[in-house]
Amino acid sequence: MIIGGGKMTLTGWVINTQSFIDDDYGYVNIATTWKGKDMPSKPKQNEPIEVMWSNESLYGVIGSKVGDFIETHGVNASLQEGIFTHRSIAEQLVKTFSGLKINEIRWRENPLEHTLNNGKPRMKRAKWLPEKEVDIVYMYSDTYVDVCNPQLVHTDFFTAIRANEDYEHNWLMCTKQTKEKLEAMKFKNIRIVESTIHG
Repeated sequence: MIIGGGKMTLTGWVINTQSFIDDDYGYVNIATTWKGKDMPSKPKQNEPIEVMWSNESLYGVIGSKVGDFIETHGVNASLQEGIFTHRSIAEQLVKTFSGLKINEIRWRENPLEHTLNNGKPRMKRAKWLPEKEVDIVYMYSDTYVDVCNPQLVHTDFFTAIRANEDYEHNWLMCTKQTKEKLEAMKFKNIRIVESTIHG
């Protein structure tokens, strides 16, 4: 962590996912749902997170493929606390690194799948691989670090938080050593980017 210019800053490596592999954009996205709330509450262990498959991707279609990690779209949220991945990958990462938790997913139907952009009924609805065929879970870190009052991190993964009056930004981050180990595992469609967050 770095302190400079009279302001607190936190430097770490942010975990990002991509909705494509190479030039293939046919991979699925997932949208989080929060029962009408603009922002999600913090994940709690053993409490399923509600999600639905996204109604759009870069080219307005839903992919039929599932990469190692699944890109997330939120409602009025710029960043997410965790990532979606296959159960086998999540279990492997939890065994390898500290600071990670796994939650189950509760699937909800996406109402936007029923209509086109002009409001007319969608004759041919896009389809996504059913959760029965693809065992996906939600992975997050419940080790929270306040960017405005940073403390030393003693886990491989952590969630950085910067709270404003009516908005909270969250970043799933890891240490440099964790980044190097994770990259050596050769997973696809995951990006780990160094970032300094100002408080």
